[in-house]
Amino acid sequence: MPDVRPTMTDADVMQFVRDGYVSLEAVVADDFNQRCGDLPAGGSNDFIQSDEYVDSVLMLPAVAGVARSLLGEGFERPSIGHHHLYEAPHVGQTWHSDGLSGDGYDVTALQCFYYPQRVGIEDGPTMILPGSHHRAVDREAIAHYGDIRGQMSLTVPAGTVVLTRFGLWHKAGPKVNSRRRGMLKWTYRRTAKPRRDWVTDSDDTPTYVNRGRQAYHTEVEAYREWRRCAHTWEWMCGLDPVVTPPTAGARPRHARLC
Repeated sequence: MPDVRPTMTDADVMQFVRDGYVSLEAVVADDFNQRCGDLPAGGSNDFIQSDEYVDSVLMLPAVAGVARSLLGEGFERPSIGHHHLYEAPHVGQTWHSDGLSGDGYDVTALQCFYYPQRVGIEDGPTMILPGSHHRAVDREAIAHYGDIRGQMSLTVPAGTVVLTRFGLWHKAGPKVNSRRRGMLKWTYRRTAKPRRDWVTDSDDTPTYVNRGRQAYHTEVEAYREWRRCAHTWEWMCGLDPVVTPPTAGARPRHARLC
């Protein structure tokens, strides 16, 4: 793998720890977005392994720089991917989380979404709930929820890549037109022990900064989440002696595509 430079700062990583996602709008070139215009639905393993896809998306400095910042050196590129394609109108999905959520403070994988076409509210955008990755839930137990205060619709320009922590609640919103809306999905995985080696101003590790409540929090739950975030920050900086980091090269249980 070529040398990948981290792009995130302490403040950026703290924001990711809190919210569980990084959105990079319109970072993929228009000509490559158009190249994806006729991509069929389903497995896209050969396509995401192509040199063109690797150069244009997977190892694009803006995208790979986030993966490098959050997963460390030598992160594992995906070997499998999937193309979710929506064209006909549909009612949308129910809230769910992929993989296993809430089973630790470690960040060992990133689930990523690439949108080759512009996504408007009428196109059935992916909806996410920031901060929800901190909750250990049964996938079926959250399916009955409707709108939740603080939810976000990923209405984004073409060429946007969103990198998320596994366990982040998400769903496809209702689609009311017949316009093509595609999304390619893959996972980067950690192979290195955690340490604070993103973009820093000094060698002194700052204390996690509480950035306020999520919109749906009560006071008690906000405190609990602040502690969860602080533990995750300490783990990512290599300061937490309680959580055992993954063995180099190992694939964590919750880092599968679902």
